[in-house]
Amino acid sequence: MSGLDEVMQPQAEVEGDVPSGGNPSVPTMRAPGWIGRRARNVYRRPLLVGAIAAAVFVITLLSLVLVPLQEQRAMRAAMPRIRARPDTADIQRRVARAADATRAADTALARVRAVLAVSAGVATDAPAATPAQSDSLSAAIATLTRLLGRTRDAPLPASYRALGAAPELRGQPRVARLLDTLSRIEQSREAFGASGGVDPIFVALTSRATQVGKELQNVAIARRAALEGELARSTPVVLRPRAADTLELARTRDSALAALASANRWLAEARQINADMDAAEAHARAAASIGASVPAMVAGAGVFGLVLGFGVVLVLELREPRVADRDEAESLAGVEVLAAVGEEPIVLERRRQVDAQMPPLIDLTSESYRLLFVQVADRGDNLPSLAVVGDDALVTAVVAANLGALMARQARTVLVIDTDIERQSLSAVTHVRSTPGLVDVLTGGVEWAAAVRAVVVGRGRSMDVLPGGAFGARGVLDAAAPEFASLLAHVRRRYECVLLSSPLSRAGELSAAASGAGGVIVTVRAARTHHRVIGPLAALIRGRGLLLRGLVLWERADPSLVSA
Repeated sequence: MSGLDEVMQPQAEVEGDVPSGGNPSVPTMRAPGWIGRRARNVYRRPLLVGAIAAAVFVITLLSLVLVPLQEQRAMRAAMPRIRARPDTADIQRRVARAADATRAADTALARVRAVLAVSAGVATDAPAATPAQSDSLSAAIATLTRLLGRTRDAPLPASYRALGAAPELRGQPRVARLLDTLSRIEQSREAFGASGGVDPIFVALTSRATQVGKELQNVAIARRAALEGELARSTPVVLRPRAADTLELARTRDSALAALASANRWLAEARQINADMDAAEAHARAAASIGASVPAMVAGAGVFGLVLGFGVVLVLELREPRVADRDEAESLAGVEVLAAVGEEPIVLERRRQVDAQMPPLIDLTSESYRLLFVQVADRGDNLPSLAVVGDDALVTAVVAANLGALMARQARTVLVIDTDIERQSLSAVTHVRSTPGLVDVLTGGVEWAAAVRAVVVGRGRSMDVLPGGAFGARGVLDAAAPEFASLLAHVRRRYECVLLSSPLSRAGELSAAASGAGGVIVTVRAARTHHRVIGPLAALIRGRGLLLRGLVLWERADPSLVSA
């Protein structure tokens, strides 16, 4: 087999009967714990959750702004085409003038008909009025006419109160109720002061005051008509030799009635248009408003973004589960975890000049690497040849470099070989030139001793590194397996420990150079290494006849060459 993809088979779910990797001897994990591990992996990926949450937050805020604007545009398009509101006050004045003209025509026609009736010898039972009574009726009619004219010219509450207080209307219960209503409206309007002109309640009170005034006008007009009729009945009729023609007066009265009806229809249509526009605007405001303040919208968008971000990452985790902890890694690979590399406490110490020469990613104070060294070394602190394998090149190179540095600190000669031709990860971690290197040695371009670089790991201590060589020459490395085996046998006679840094290629394949190692250590990254990688990788290692010594669980953030 040449790669990891050759042994990858459809895996059973972790909560099934057989764990991934095909090892029935490993105990299975139960579903509740499996779900908890997936959620824990989501919390370990705050950058992805935060990126999705930020995108959802921005989209939600834009939606809260754009959707109301679109609703407002739609409502404006659905509103009546008449944009200018009809002025009902002017129409009401026209209605009042038409009503006055109609009453005047009726009065004139009634007088003429009364004259005609008297001239025709029609008897009347009404006694003739005295001059004092006629003068009183005329004065009352004149007073009402003057007050009505004042209300038409100045339709104000003061004019309506003066009309209601006229002696001719005094004592009528309806007039008293209207005056009380007008007084209460005036008291309510005074509570708004000078700034109430734009308040909708103030406008409604003003409209109601106008309606009350119109009712007072109607009562006064009816009273004046009654007084005029009484005056006409009590006025002596002067007999004329011939009757007056009522046809023209009837036409005038009919024309006035038609104008009044037309004005009333116009007023009803204007009020209906205003009501439709008010309803459309209210509906637009209700549809465009979400009823929340800006801080509430921001908080809601943030919570929604976090929830959706967590949910999306959880779905991705459920579809492609990653290793969550030690137990899960051991269950998938069928071997134990030798050491877990977690976040180490920051130790403030004075760095010597020799410490400054060490690569930053080599940490000799970490207890995790010490524990790993103790478990893979024999009783004499001798470390056999090992290959460090993993799905991440930098993590694999860091573990191999730190393990080699600890061996060098034990006064052992150590050679770490980089088989990562694609990314030159070990060269980047140890800060050495990548060429000439392993590929150049295998192709005969340079002797291996000339390609080795020394890396300082302490006072008087160093380890040798054989870099990968030319970039992209992975095919050369796989084709030169016999040459590599010969090189490996040769350097083992010169070094007490030979380590191979052999991460998986970008295509998921394991380098053929790893087959020359006596044992293999697999690096697994918590919350990053997929389940579908560990089981097949362990099967591939065993299939090549290699000894899988154990796992190294990487529980910290991925190493960064920029910070280093």
